[in-house]
Amino acid sequence: LYVFDSWGDGMCCGGGEGYFQVLNSDGEIIVYNNGEFESLAIESFCAGDSPCQIIATVEATAASSETAADAILTIETLSTDNDFVYSIDSGQSWQSSSIFQGLGAGTYEASIKNASGTCNYVETVIIGVCDFTDLEITVTYPYSVLTTDGSIIIAPTSGEGSYLYSIDGGQNFEPSGVFMNLPVGEYNIVVTDNLSPCSYEFERLLIPSGVVTIDEQASIVPTIRVYPNPTNNQLSIELESSSALSQALQFIVFDRLGRVQETGSMSPGSTRETVWLGGYAPGTYFIKCLGEGFEQNFKVIKM
Repeated sequence: LYVFDSWGDGMCCGGGEGYFQVLNSDGEIIVYNNGEFESLAIESFCAGDSPCQIIATVEATAASSETAADAILTIETLSTDNDFVYSIDSGQSWQSSSIFQGLGAGTYEASIKNASGTCNYVETVIIGVCDFTDLEITVTYPYSVLTTDGSIIIAPTSGEGSYLYSIDGGQNFEPSGVFMNLPVGEYNIVVTDNLSPCSYEFERLLIPSGVVTIDEQASIVPTIRVYPNPTNNQLSIELESSSALSQALQFIVFDRLGRVQETGSMSPGSTRETVWLGGYAPGTYFIKCLGEGFEQNFKVIKM
């Protein structure tokens, strides 16, 4: 704060000696001056504990072994200023880049300061070891969209540690990598080592294994038509058989990566079902139609 008094004759504040005072938000006086003013008086102060503040985040990857030097430490400042320099050795050396590569496991003192040296930031960062690099995932597919007999079994094949497992993208973790009684669907697998910063993510799609060959006891194997193809928004699934099925016809919509987008069914006795694709991005999709004893697949282009 700079305060100027250009009245050398003491006329600053209604006669007599000039003065000024600065109050904080609680009404307390934090700066007071009642001395003699020359032609110019300047009072400089800082209202905080330090002359400035740097807000930053520090992130680091883990080293792949106790002896490896492949970790990376990145410092990100939440400021538009570009005159910062960075250090990870308690300020013994500085560099203009905020990225430090080729680091081994250990403790680092991440520091930031501006060019004038009046602002600084310090944070202690520990880089751990992650030798967990591979998994073995065994999948059993559900028999149909109506059953919950699928499973996912996850077994780490590298590293040592106590692992936690998730199949819902990390929302819930379990100490066991065995997940049973799963229905059709997309599962986002996350495995972490709770003793070091290891984390791996995978996607697995459980689709019906079904009966893809014709059942000898099946009375009718329907002819199914999916149209129009290509389509802009609406897609029709139609039975061309002379009589409707006595069972529900299940259908699943997959994107080109095999991820389930939508599931549904055609009621027994019906011959046509409409699927709305208006909310999907243009591209290639796959429609799987299945019932007891049969399965048919269709490729559809969404314009």
